[in-house]
Amino acid sequence: MLRAARSSRIALIGEWGMPQFVAPPEFLAAVAERRRRRRRRTRVLTAAVLVAALGAAGAVVVTRDGGDDATAVPAALTAARCSTPATPLVVAASADKSALMKRFGEEFSRSGQDAAGRCVQVTVVPKSSGAAATALAAGWPERDGERPDVWSPTGSIWLPLLEDRLVKAQRSSLIPTPDDVPHLASSPMVVAMPRPMATALGWPDKPIGWADLLTLASSRKGWGAYGHPEWGRFSLGKTNPNFSHAGLEGTVATYYAAVGRMSGLRSKDISAATTRRFVAGVEQSVVRYGDTTASFQSDWLRADDKGKALQYISALVTEENLVPSYNEGNPTGDPALAGEHRAPQVPLVAVYPKEGTFVADHPYALLSAPWVTPAKREAADAFLAYLLSPTVQKQWQDNHFRDAAGRPGDDGLAQGVIPDQPRRVLTPPSPRITGEILDSWAELRKTANVISLVDVSGSMAEPVPGSSKTRLDAAVDASEASLELFTDHDEVGLWAFSGGVRGVQDWEELVPVGPMDGAVGDQVRRKAIAAALRDLRPSGDTGLYNSVAAAYRSVLDRYRDDRINAVVVLTDGRNDADGGLQLQGLLKLIKSISGGREIRVITIAYGPDADAESLAEIARATKGASYVAATPADIPKIYSAALSNL
Repeated sequence: MLRAARSSRIALIGEWGMPQFVAPPEFLAAVAERRRRRRRRTRVLTAAVLVAALGAAGAVVVTRDGGDDATAVPAALTAARCSTPATPLVVAASADKSALMKRFGEEFSRSGQDAAGRCVQVTVVPKSSGAAATALAAGWPERDGERPDVWSPTGSIWLPLLEDRLVKAQRSSLIPTPDDVPHLASSPMVVAMPRPMATALGWPDKPIGWADLLTLASSRKGWGAYGHPEWGRFSLGKTNPNFSHAGLEGTVATYYAAVGRMSGLRSKDISAATTRRFVAGVEQSVVRYGDTTASFQSDWLRADDKGKALQYISALVTEENLVPSYNEGNPTGDPALAGEHRAPQVPLVAVYPKEGTFVADHPYALLSAPWVTPAKREAADAFLAYLLSPTVQKQWQDNHFRDAAGRPGDDGLAQGVIPDQPRRVLTPPSPRITGEILDSWAELRKTANVISLVDVSGSMAEPVPGSSKTRLDAAVDASEASLELFTDHDEVGLWAFSGGVRGVQDWEELVPVGPMDGAVGDQVRRKAIAAALRDLRPSGDTGLYNSVAAAYRSVLDRYRDDRINAVVVLTDGRNDADGGLQLQGLLKLIKSISGGREIRVITIAYGPDADAESLAEIARATKGASYVAATPADIPKIYSAALSNL
């Protein structure tokens, strides 16, 4: 039976004979009550936010929806909606809040007006903080979609980073005064852990820090040092700092922890041997680098559904607001999905690193770009006033964010958070120091042992609509461009597959696995892979499952505990091999030969004919990740997202 702490807990014997944690009754009761409150709030949300948008000037009518819920609505809103030509306003919002921002945008667009009385039509575009910064620094290429008028990354650390990149690219400033940008809400960066694991470390009474996690990660006993050998080794989920805000701030925080300071990080601190050992030790516990924390949490909830939450990962660097959202069965924090999934059996809790942590402040940056007209500026100001209104600020809190002033809502220990934490808040370093940290991280992060498996079946010869290129041409362009995402120390190989003829091998090794800076003939491997990609020619059927199995075996043969072992698969079709494995046979084979070693299969379904469902099932079975590139224009960004898992 698991040790009791603050409540009674029951240990059940789950699959594999491992103890499984059941959420304490008060936690489940708190989740149920929060869902009841949210359903009541949802019924009156529209009227309430319109009051905040336009003010309660003039006569009002009062609407009631049972119980004590009452909302004052401006009488003008009951008579007519905004009918003047609307000013379009595009807001690029980080993925962790884009669904909530979209809801607010839709509500405001119904009747919201700027100071001149013009209607405003708000469009919210989801974009990770790192991807948006990259797109803005490059002039926002067409492939990135609608150009934003307002940018709202997760945290202000990205604003000076963007300005620094613009200076280096000799482009005009987009955010001239980053320090003056207003903020919409806030959320501390935390390390989310399953409640029983955090309790074993002393949560919530004992402060826990990066040094404690490093000691645990370095221990050969793993969780056995805390009386739970059944939990195995400590494993950390972490997003790529080049793409993800949680990944960036989590990485910077480990450098601060290594030197024992909360500000003033210097170049010599980053290059110091003790710092490098500390950071490398933390990174060695990483199981994979994801592109978003929501994808980790979605997979975690699926593992919980199977009674295996404690076998998925031990911890995840994420934002505080996503912890109670997960505990409601809503791992992405999308308010539209609230209540659709039951609460997990094993809830998460937020650990606030004792060395200090960052607080994401969700800036609202109106861009100084030529396409941002005076009318758009007035529209942006009106939408900002709405987002900062008391009613909407309460909605931020109800969705587990802290408000713009840092005040928490009703969440507490029952929801897995500690409202009076963090006690120590880190100061973001300068763009130059942040850049040095990213360069250092690329050297110290856990490296990859990966085979890239590319579909060259006949369907890849189909032309891309409106282009002279084929599907294969577009895939090759993206694959070649993505080679820069690998470090010289990553070990990478290239295979192609088509086949589909009984008795004939479906796959071909084009470049053997090895270090990217290693020699392949008279070339370095990076250039050899690029040349092999350009020589690909499409033909044959799609021997998908046979090829995945062969690549999986090959990575298994050279498996390394100190590397992220993976197979990356890109295909535009579905398995149609004449003989060989079918899907269930492939999944059984992987389970039977893995021997507890984790090799992640990361899949990219390309185009309308790809079997995205089966590819996703393969990815889930291996704790990998699955992506869908609907069009050739999606391939570059999807490939980058997929490789961020390595």
